[in-house]
Amino acid sequence: MKTTALLLLLSAGTVLSPAQEKSTSSPITGNPIVEIKGTIRTVSVTPGQGMPYLELTHGKETTRVVLGSMRYLMAENFNPKAGEPAEVRGYKVGDQVTAITVTLPKQKTTLKLRDEEGRPLWRGGPGGRRRGPGNPQ
Repeated sequence: MKTTALLLLLSAGTVLSPAQEKSTSSPITGNPIVEIKGTIRTVSVTPGQGMPYLELTHGKETTRVVLGSMRYLMAENFNPKAGEPAEVRGYKVGDQVTAITVTLPKQKTTLKLRDEEGRPLWRGGPGGRRRGPGNPQ
């Protein structure tokens, strides 16, 4: 009987304190946030080639902007084109940027890729619910 009660307690899971819940933010949030405006030089969204990315030319620099899951990009009808202007807000990680949002002014669209805690929207949030434009918290 005691063993059954112990198993029930263990299978019930643990409850996180508010301090523990806040520590669930993405480790990427320790990186500086940058904003870049430029022209899309290259769009790399080929399935099987790793995480999709853009190469954004701004001034004399070209920066790789890591996007997100190909499935998420397709679900959000995100269709960047080389030669178009783009505005990126993201985390500077080494010599590239991991996008939080990408705005395509010519298409009048903004894609949000990460939430306020830096977590990717395509992976869902606490409780496993996908959050995004069609599924707010």
